[in-house]
Amino acid sequence: MKENELDNFIICKKCHTLHRKIKLHHGTKALCQRCNSVIYRYHEPNFIDNLLALSLVSLISLIVAFIFSIMRININGIYQTLDIGSMFIVIFNNQYYLVGIMLTLLIFIFPLTILVSIIVALTLIKLKKSKYLVKRLLILIAKILPWSMVDIFFISILVAMVKLFDYAQLELGVAFGAMFLVIILDIFILKRVTLGDIWEEYERVYGGE
Repeated sequence: MKENELDNFIICKKCHTLHRKIKLHHGTKALCQRCNSVIYRYHEPNFIDNLLALSLVSLISLIVAFIFSIMRININGIYQTLDIGSMFIVIFNNQYYLVGIMLTLLIFIFPLTILVSIIVALTLIKLKKSKYLVKRLLILIAKILPWSMVDIFFISILVAMVKLFDYAQLELGVAFGAMFLVIILDIFILKRVTLGDIWEEYERVYGGE
C-alpha cells in the first residue's frame, strides 16, 4: 500500500478496527462495523470558524478560572478563599516541589498551550499562511493533549466539596463556573471534532503548496 493511500483509511479509537473512509452527507456520521462507536462525522464547511470561536471562549474561561477564586469556605465563622494561585503558593511553601511542578504543567501550562496552539493553528489555516508552523503546532497538540488534566482537577474539587459539606458552608466563586464551562466546551469540542479533522483541513488548504 502506498503512503498516500493511508489517508483513505481511519482506525476506530475504541476497538482499533481499520475502515476505509467514505464521503459523508450532511448531518450523517460513520460508525464502526465492529463496536458501533462513532468514527467520524460530517463537518460543515465553516467548522473551522466554529471551532475557533469555541476555543477562544474556552481560553478566556480558563484564564478567568486561574485569576478568580474557586470557592469561599466558611467553617464556624472562619473564612478561607480557595483559588489556584494560592494553592500553588501553599504547595511550594511546604516544599512539595515535584507535586507543584506537575500540577503547574498538568492544569496550567499544558491546557493553556493546547488552547493557544489550536487558536493560532486555526487562524493560520484560515489565512492560508505558515504551513510549517501549523504542522508543528498540530504535532505539539497531539503530543501534550493526553497530559491536559483540568477535568481531573475539577473532579477532585467536586470530591473535596462533598467531603466539606458536613463541616463548612461553601460559596462557589467565578472560577468554579469558568472551569465548569471549560470542561463542557472541551467535551463538546472533542466529541464533535478530532485532530484528524483538523489535519484533513490542513491537507485541503496546504496540500497543493
